[in-house]
Amino acid sequence: MMIRTVTPKIVNKICEISIYNSKHSGGFLIRHAHKAAVLREAGKPVVLETVKKIEKLKSDEVRVKVHYCSLNSTDVKIITGKHAELNVPLPFIPGHEFSGEIVDIGKDNPHHFNRGDRVVVMNDLQDPNGGLISEAVVKNRDVWTVPQSVPLREMAVLPYGHGTALLTFALHCNLKENDLILITAGPAGMGLAAIDLAVSVYKATVIAICDTESSSDLVREKGAHKVVSMTKNNFTKLYKNVQDAMGDKKAKVAYDAVGKGLLHLLADFVDPVNGQLISVDPFFNAAKFPTELPEFERPKRKEKSEKPEEATGKAKLIENVRHFDLYEYPDVDTYRQMISDTIEMRSEGMIAGHISKIFPLAKIQQAIDFVQQKQCTGKVLIDVQCPDDDDCPDGKEKKAKSKDGEEKKKSKD
Repeated sequence: MMIRTVTPKIVNKICEISIYNSKHSGGFLIRHAHKAAVLREAGKPVVLETVKKIEKLKSDEVRVKVHYCSLNSTDVKIITGKHAELNVPLPFIPGHEFSGEIVDIGKDNPHHFNRGDRVVVMNDLQDPNGGLISEAVVKNRDVWTVPQSVPLREMAVLPYGHGTALLTFALHCNLKENDLILITAGPAGMGLAAIDLAVSVYKATVIAICDTESSSDLVREKGAHKVVSMTKNNFTKLYKNVQDAMGDKKAKVAYDAVGKGLLHLLADFVDPVNGQLISVDPFFNAAKFPTELPEFERPKRKEKSEKPEEATGKAKLIENVRHFDLYEYPDVDTYRQMISDTIEMRSEGMIAGHISKIFPLAKIQQAIDFVQQKQCTGKVLIDVQCPDDDDCPDGKEKKAKSKDGEEKKKSKD
């Protein structure tokens, strides 16, 4: 695994907290400040704080008023300290996938941005200047304009999952119509995005493996050919269910967005000669994977049923697992093109993002718990400009519907 590193030179400047100006009675809020969800210690709750504004932009930076920020499972794992090896700089503002509008632009403007442009942003997982803040400062290479036809809330959940899947299918496994592909889907939305793209754009035959029954229902709606659910980590049963779903066929690709060593299990169902095992788990460790014990006991098989060439082929598959992460892709032009193509596909109605639930920024901890408890079937979104439910568009709509319902009930009575 390539550990992402970000020099924490600007951390103190970004997260210099000054909630009240003690010189003034009554505690006036400081001028030029933003509300942000700040992580000060991994494993501890994030705290809403007032963060001092970065006044002067560097030449390659853009200031974005954040409307919506996707809360991905990768963000949650960093917040909860599940992957201490990432060693994120503290204090830390999470959120590496968000949308909004441009309010300021640095001197260098190679992508011809204008103030007021609707944009989507994807930055580094370990960048301390994430999207859970009312205004974020980001590199211009990580910003794309969004057409009026695409809602900003939906755009905030598309870049990472769909962009990484597009990179993989288009450039690295040559996915074609009717190709058989296995895709694992967890609570993060990465697998769901890959299923959406594989079915809707590539017209591939998808057998999906989901970690919850609720995810399975959604995946069926997305057009998966067959769906297998994980049952309380019963991997012997999972193996048999995948076996039943596959029949005597072998997949061209196994695309894993869950981790847990599932590719060790899926290797049995992939073409040992021409197939590929692909991981898009951000925490995948290529060096350790071949010898690393998976988080389950692999079902025992009768050795007689496995031909020597099959065993050799599977060993090679496991040894040569390929890992892709769009943000880490070395070619910047390709990186930008994948997101541009994702935006275009959405504007043409070829793909769609799925939002499981929207939380106001004030309820960020509830959103984190929601992801941890696997209650989400797609992406969880944070409405950054919304202080609480009553002031959010969704909250107002629900309140209006509730009021209408009460009035109708009264009229019937």
